[in-house]
Amino acid sequence: MKNTALLFVPAALLLAACGTPPKKHPRTHDTRTHTARAPMPKTIRISHIGRAAGGQELMLHSMDLVGTPYRWGGSSDTGFDCSGMVQYVYKNAIGINLPRSSRDMAAASRTISTRELQSGDLVFFNTSGRGISHVGLYLGGGKFLHAPRSGSTVQTESLSSPYYAKRLVKAGTFF
Repeated sequence: MKNTALLFVPAALLLAACGTPPKKHPRTHDTRTHTARAPMPKTIRISHIGRAAGGQELMLHSMDLVGTPYRWGGSSDTGFDCSGMVQYVYKNAIGINLPRSSRDMAAASRTISTRELQSGDLVFFNTSGRGISHVGLYLGGGKFLHAPRSGSTVQTESLSSPYYAKRLVKAGTFF
């Protein structure tokens, strides 16, 4: 009987080792954290309307927004942040969908010199100390329209004002 028990224990262990592993269920989502950045937006070029005509349309639509309250993340006529205002004007004036952030708008635009600025072009600023963080719509005559900060409203500003002149980092166009 003792010999039978000695044979039975190794046989049981051998059979247990030969079993199939439990099936793994596929993950429904990846639990690892990703640090990859979103892809850079493609450059946008407007070709269905000329630069002068497009700039006029953008300027006409944007001036109705003066006095609209600033709202962080806002992109409607009830309240705007800077990039939400620019995105709204381009969509409603000339039917162009722009990226949502000022940084992505800058990446998608063609860089021009400030001497080349025309109505409807964009001006980009570093107001945070960490790269492009603010955008305005150039109106002409050294003025731009923007939604500057919480507690304020959409307003015009001079590019030569000390605060913005020091922080201007790019002029861009989609035309």
